[in-house]
Amino acid sequence: MGSNAQRGALWREHRAVEAATIAAMRARGVRDVPWSSAKRMLAVLCVSAIYTSWILSPVVSAVAVILIPSLRAYVGCYLFASYALGVRVPMNGLYKFFCGLECGEENGWELVVEDATAGEKEIDCSKRAYLFAAHPHGLFASGCVGNIVLSDAALRRFRARHVRFFINNLLISVFPIIKDVLSSLGFLPCTAKMMRRVLGRGETGMIVVGGVQEVVLTGNVDVEELYLKNCFGFVKVAIQVGTPLVPVYTFGESLATGPDWVPFREIRKRLSYKFVFPFRSLGIVHRWGFCFPRGKLTTVVGPPIEVKQNDRPSREEVAAVHAQYCKSLLALIERNKAAAGYPTQVTRLV
Repeated sequence: MGSNAQRGALWREHRAVEAATIAAMRARGVRDVPWSSAKRMLAVLCVSAIYTSWILSPVVSAVAVILIPSLRAYVGCYLFASYALGVRVPMNGLYKFFCGLECGEENGWELVVEDATAGEKEIDCSKRAYLFAAHPHGLFASGCVGNIVLSDAALRRFRARHVRFFINNLLISVFPIIKDVLSSLGFLPCTAKMMRRVLGRGETGMIVVGGVQEVVLTGNVDVEELYLKNCFGFVKVAIQVGTPLVPVYTFGESLATGPDWVPFREIRKRLSYKFVFPFRSLGIVHRWGFCFPRGKLTTVVGPPIEVKQNDRPSREEVAAVHAQYCKSLLALIERNKAAAGYPTQVTRLV
């Protein structure tokens, strides 16, 4: 599971942050149970249902089609309409419902927005679109979603009507049930074409840059690894549209579903990169017996990085902005890791 001078330091700090968060909530009279309030219980149930469906949907769908022949024609039409024709459930009131649950706030999570310094502008999505680029992916990318995408408080903070979340194309286009729920929350396929369309019409979006390849890197008890060195597409899209890049990092995300205990990590990393599928543990029971992340997820938002609009950027131009972004992200992590409870965290880009 990686190595450094302090074996398991990242995991120990994660557990310490979790314990401190529970203690702080108890000091405010909030018990460490999901039913401490009706709102919290509803948030935990809704989020857990989505995460459980995300994991089980492919398996259950495949088994159902194999065992029940009459479903095959239906599923075939469903997939054709979803994938080939791009038919999706429109964004609806479910989005506002989830935002109102404030899942992050109800469970002791935190959103930290760094103050703009001289020459920088505050993030104001009412005036222009931004592309939030989040790290790390974790198993579910809970922090950036719970603290920003589905949070009324965050939307008010950034003066945004909504934040579009770009996710894996299979999740939003193929897997039954879960794709329709995600579509109703305003989630969209993570393709360059879709991102350009959404950002170009003035809507703010968020992408978890490391994607599937980064999922297998999380769960490391020693060092944080981010799949970023070879990720240039999000930078190219930002330049083509002229949209500022906003680095986002969530402390606690990597170990929110526990350490990845599956052996042969290096082999699994290579397989994950090759097949674009996370070869790692995928449990559905994490906190309180639910499919819900453990610990405190602290999402830190850094100053936006301005880019010069260019429909056809050169490789050198993209590489230069990418290098600037990587430097800004690592600096963001270093500035905030002690306050978030991870003073010894080592972060490596792979």
